[in-house]
Amino acid sequence: MESTERTFRHSFGKLALMLLGLLALGYAVFSIGSVDYFLVSIVGIGFVVALFYSTSSIRISNEEIVTRRLLGSKSLRWSEIGRVSMRGQALRLHNHEEDVTLSFDSQLESYAEILDIIFNKRPDLFDVGENDVMSTGLFGSLFTIGFGLLLIGLSIFVFSASEELGALYALIFFALGLYVIVSWFLSPKSIILEDQKLLVMYFFKEVSCMANDIKSVTLERRKTRNGYIYFVHVNLNIGKPLKLPGFKQGSVLSYQILKRWHENAISRQSIFR
Repeated sequence: MESTERTFRHSFGKLALMLLGLLALGYAVFSIGSVDYFLVSIVGIGFVVALFYSTSSIRISNEEIVTRRLLGSKSLRWSEIGRVSMRGQALRLHNHEEDVTLSFDSQLESYAEILDIIFNKRPDLFDVGENDVMSTGLFGSLFTIGFGLLLIGLSIFVFSASEELGALYALIFFALGLYVIVSWFLSPKSIILEDQKLLVMYFFKEVSCMANDIKSVTLERRKTRNGYIYFVHVNLNIGKPLKLPGFKQGSVLSYQILKRWHENAISRQSIFR
């Protein structure tokens, strides 16, 4: 087998912007005349974080996968990987003895590509049979509805405190709370993976589509103030894509499970034709 090796790092543009921001802050701190030790410590911490990001990398070859950090590196051969888990949106690989864990930064520009390589090398880690039913967690649902009701309650409090000045703010809080609750009711609550059919369960309805109606399953990302967040798209041959929540497994594992299910379903169809 031809030996191939890929190395993934944080983008140079992100690191350059981080460094320029720290230099500007450092210049402002030391140009004010008196030393502000709090701001100096912030600059110092910022440079340590920038150094951590600049030295972090992931190297993937046919034999192993290696993660490097500021203070060292860890590696696992493909055959040594026993299971996968999630911490937030970061995928983690564990060896069979559970004494080595590799964690992958979800803010890497090529994060989705890294996941696809791991999926292709070890598809057995994402067992569809154990995850043929995926659903949202009870805690997440209660938190979402509770947050929406809190915003609506806050709107009533603001309006009652000052009917004239608070009317606009009350309307904004009420609209936000209503949007959060309505979005929860309109979003998928669970999916069921059958041999050739995908069932998407909503609060009020059920939607089904055959495997050959699905063009692809992709992991999309959206940039926020706190970095990238990921969500799963089921892209249909006709119509708008189905945007799925991460369910209990998280967006990354849900994406890999759905992708493997779709590839297996299409493969079985081609065999029986």
